[in-house]
Amino acid sequence: MSVPAFYAELRELRLERLLDASVEIVAEVGWEALSMTAVSKRSGVPRQSIYKEVGTKADLGRAVVDREVGRFLALAGEELAAHPDLETGLAAAVRRVLEVGRANPVLQAVLRPGHDAGLLTLLTVDPDALLGQVTDAVMALLGDQASVAMVDTVVRLMISHLVQSTVPVEDAVMRISRVAAAFG
Repeated sequence: MSVPAFYAELRELRLERLLDASVEIVAEVGWEALSMTAVSKRSGVPRQSIYKEVGTKADLGRAVVDREVGRFLALAGEELAAHPDLETGLAAAVRRVLEVGRANPVLQAVLRPGHDAGLLTLLTVDPDALLGQVTDAVMALLGDQASVAMVDTVVRLMISHLVQSTVPVEDAVMRISRVAAAFG
């Protein structure tokens, strides 16, 4: 193992600890109550190292959102790869994302009554934090099987069902699948 690889692994481990600690704190007390001191104590990473690693609290929030988005994208990618046709693959991906999303501690903390607006803003207002990233990633997974308009619409509907779930997962999947099929 080379020296640069060692330091890259160390940096990745430190970042994972910071993000894990942040998610635990957000799930327990909310985003607004999260402090760099609390993250430092929970993660075992010195506070100054947190600032060097991620920057400000807002930067830490973006890193948490980015990691969670990456996890959702990995789930969607698994489902798309496991199903040969676009319609079945999209339905399976939407289903899995919605099921996992409804139990995700970050989403639950953001969406519970009296939630903190800080992370919700990152999820819904900053297009680079979520919408653009997810749309681009799904387009990369699907290639020329789907139009940008269809993927953008499906992603927006899926996010809407994650943020404001008003129907069971199967109903949401059916509705989103119908819209996707209309692009056919």
